[in-house]
Amino acid sequence: MERIKKIIALIYKRLLKLKLSNSKKIEFGPYSSFSKNTKFGGYNFLSTKSKLINSEIGFASYLGIETEIKNCKIGKFSSIGPYVKCILGNHPTDTFVSTHPSFFSTRKQSGFSFVKEQLFEEFAKPIEKGSGYTIEIGNDVWIGARVTILDGVRIGDGSIIASGALINKNIPPYSIVGGVPAKIIKMRFDEETINYLLKLKWWDKDYSWIEKNSYLFSDIKKLKKAITNE
Repeated sequence: MERIKKIIALIYKRLLKLKLSNSKKIEFGPYSSFSKNTKFGGYNFLSTKSKLINSEIGFASYLGIETEIKNCKIGKFSSIGPYVKCILGNHPTDTFVSTHPSFFSTRKQSGFSFVKEQLFEEFAKPIEKGSGYTIEIGNDVWIGARVTILDGVRIGDGSIIASGALINKNIPPYSIVGGVPAKIIKMRFDEETINYLLKLKWWDKDYSWIEKNSYLFSDIKKLKKAITNE
């Protein structure tokens, strides 16, 4: 009976992947997977052994090899490299004598607990009321290989995360960060240009607008000039 259930589940997943491939142009690498409640924006790619769990991925965004994204809202046109991980939950690092959950959690992770009420918030609150997303990756974000993203973090639009970084706090839009923990290395553009791009929100334009102006994307100055003269 258990074997039959596994076969049915496997067939269902394959049919669902086929449906998404046809309806939303999603590409799935070998052994890639996603939960039933995952939302796809279209033209996405899940590389080999990548996982998308309880998450939403915007138009044209993709995941690299063995990347595992959980409880995350991903914007449009974001590039997420290989071996990126979202780490959910937290432990107290000060005041509490011990970091072991038996002293602050009623969840009994190790089979028991010394407390009768929750003394520490283990998990981040949802980024949007009513959603299950506790991590946000903005639009046009580039995340390098082996980046670790902690629960409750927001990564701003247009930012770049260097390979191997540990993201333990919010990342400003259009910043380049790296390190463990991650720190700002520099900003991609000057303040005026960043404000201009955040106001423009080119990723929310319709496909025809982006396609028409795509030749300008190699030079921000040309893009600003052309759009100002429209």
